[in-house]
Amino acid sequence: MEVPILKIPFDQEDARSIGEDLSRMLLSGHLAMGEKCRLFESALADFVGVRWAVGCQSGTAALEMIARALDLAGGSVVVPALTFMATALAPLAAGARIIVADVDPISFQLDPEALVSQLRPDTRAIILVHLGGFMSSRWRALVSLAQERGLYLIEDAAHAHGAEIEGVKAGSLGVAAAFSFYPTKVLTTAEGGAVTTSEASLREKLLTLRQHGQKNPGSNLHESFGLNYRPSEIHALLGLRMMAKADWILAQRRAAAAIYDQLLAHSPLQAIQAAPGEKPAYYKYLALLPEKTARDKIKRRLKDEFQVSLAGEVYATPLTRQPFFVNNPQSLAGPLCPAPVAEMVAERQVALPIWPGLSLEAQEYVVDCLLRSL
Repeated sequence: MEVPILKIPFDQEDARSIGEDLSRMLLSGHLAMGEKCRLFESALADFVGVRWAVGCQSGTAALEMIARALDLAGGSVVVPALTFMATALAPLAAGARIIVADVDPISFQLDPEALVSQLRPDTRAIILVHLGGFMSSRWRALVSLAQERGLYLIEDAAHAHGAEIEGVKAGSLGVAAAFSFYPTKVLTTAEGGAVTTSEASLREKLLTLRQHGQKNPGSNLHESFGLNYRPSEIHALLGLRMMAKADWILAQRRAAAAIYDQLLAHSPLQAIQAAPGEKPAYYKYLALLPEKTARDKIKRRLKDEFQVSLAGEVYATPLTRQPFFVNNPQSLAGPLCPAPVAEMVAERQVALPIWPGLSLEAQEYVVDCLLRSL
């Protein structure tokens, strides 16, 4: 049996419907920031439980727009050691410097205690990354910490479309959140991103930022700094189709995760469990290998002998070991501190295939081959 990394959940009916809408769109000549974009933004805001969503070109662009709109330039921003490099690069592009903090050993997300010791007088924001589609069991502590210290809490929700904990959705915890819609994500528009927020003044700044600083698009008057972060109608069209089946996609991922939980219950692997009251989006199904396991050899054997492809880790290299920071120490607000939890997770984690429509037979095969490889 061949088990690929993922299958994007578009079907024949999606192709037919999208094709018809695309034909009308092409003939209309309206390809950027039109009706489809407005409808997608409205649907996403309702889905997340905030007042507004502002579409843009990518999840990285969404993070940079937030950092610029909040005027983080000249200050420092805390990011977790276990995240994609874009989480740090976006505020850097907006003129901030970076503090890298370790993660907690349960959800592998920002550890409130670890980051407190690294806060500086110039710290202006904390970026909480919902790793793998899970939400932090320490989210209340992080919200309280941000409020007490007068810091912006920003969510990197690129993995977490539809994730929730204690009835609160990812993308609604802080002042703003960034979403990505890359093809591998829980919901995809092929490329694209969005910012979600309930802050009216922030939304106005974001709308101006994405249009070269034009407060009134088409006026040819540029009131502030801005670049081209505009979304396209074509990507929004795909997004609307995704939003229509979002509940089904999440139900499929959660059902597959429950099966993996059962299959791995008495195995040497430590599956990452949802916190009480949490409904992860399961962008990744994460598990920890036994200590000192040669992960690369396991993955090669799975691929070569069993035709099972494991997804990429989140992430195999923590920020504390990224060459960029060694080569560009000026990007950091201070020396890099040890991040032992992030180092452990980066070394031991694997991500099992998970997508809507993944069969029970395929999941049993994946686990059986993984255990045989171990």
